[in-house]
Amino acid sequence: MELTISALSPDEKYALISDCVVPRPIAWINTQSTSGIVNVAPFSYFNIVSNEPMIVSVSINRRHDNALLKDTARNILQTGECVVHLPSRGHAPQVNASAASFAPNESEATALGLALTPSTAVKPPRLADCGIALECRLHMHVEVGDPVVADLILLEVIHLGVADDLLRDGRVHPEPLDPLSRLGGPDYAVVGERFIIQRPK
Repeated sequence: MELTISALSPDEKYALISDCVVPRPIAWINTQSTSGIVNVAPFSYFNIVSNEPMIVSVSINRRHDNALLKDTARNILQTGECVVHLPSRGHAPQVNASAASFAPNESEATALGLALTPSTAVKPPRLADCGIALECRLHMHVEVGDPVVADLILLEVIHLGVADDLLRDGRVHPEPLDPLSRLGGPDYAVVGERFIIQRPK
């Protein structure tokens, strides 16, 4: 099967690329508006960019109905800060629920009963029961498309919070973290069989 991308609809393109690029880690992001509302939302267009400086990327699609910035992107661009959490299997129902469209003046944390705790280096609070929290500052913003359809945001990690039971000998172990990942459609996944291949010298 050979597919000409220009002949596909936006929905067909979304389905295909999100089915092909799997599994995708999930960034469960806390931001805070200029009026103090805490926003919580998940994004699976997310990954590592660099370790020195420590930078991660998240791409946030614009709203389909009017191409406006989503709350998370707007808050990051206005305040320059956020907290990126790596959710575990047990967070799946709350992660999914936080993807719903909430009004800008409504906090997902409050609506979903998500416990918050102060961050160390940024103003937006952390989610209290997440094992990994990357406290970040805005590094770069790139508008994608013409007209703009997405906002690619590079975030510098300035502080890292890791639960004690996840860290062993300076490494975060996947079994106790039980990281949640995204597949295509409504499907999620967790880490299955692991195997080791040594890097070539």
